[in-house]
Amino acid sequence: MFEIGFGVEVDPEFPAAGGDSPVRIPANLPTIRAVLRVTPRGGDAWDVAVGTAGWWRTPNPAAIAVISDGDGYVLDVIERRVLLRFPDVLRIREDELHDQLLLTTATDLLAVGAEGVRWRSDAIGRADLKVEAVRHDRLVLSDYGVAAERREFSLDPLTGQVK
Repeated sequence: MFEIGFGVEVDPEFPAAGGDSPVRIPANLPTIRAVLRVTPRGGDAWDVAVGTAGWWRTPNPAAIAVISDGDGYVLDVIERRVLLRFPDVLRIREDELHDQLLLTTATDLLAVGAEGVRWRSDAIGRADLKVEAVRHDRLVLSDYGVAAERREFSLDPLTGQVK
């Protein structure tokens, strides 16, 4: 399990007198679906407004991942900044076997380790790309083709190359 160096409270209560406005991710977020109150270990809490209520741990214990307004973000919870933005993310999956986070679009996959982006597999899927399984020697993915036929294939988890 990825080490986590922060606490998260989804949709916390705010004082009647108001308080600081949550930081919007992205800055021009049109609709807030959830507010995450993130409290780094030994630090002050801060509120982040995002487009979905879900959040994911990352291989970096000081970072959290979210999907907001159609993009995937990795945020530094101590420095309160965006470390990574990946457009059109549909799904995020924690891959603890390979110490990486997998961000999936309809056709691409991005692997993020504690040090940042490890690899990106450009346009490997046809539509609705999904990580079906994480195994020691491969990532099992599926997608759909023109006639809605499901295809399954594998990637090397360390390089992102099709096996």
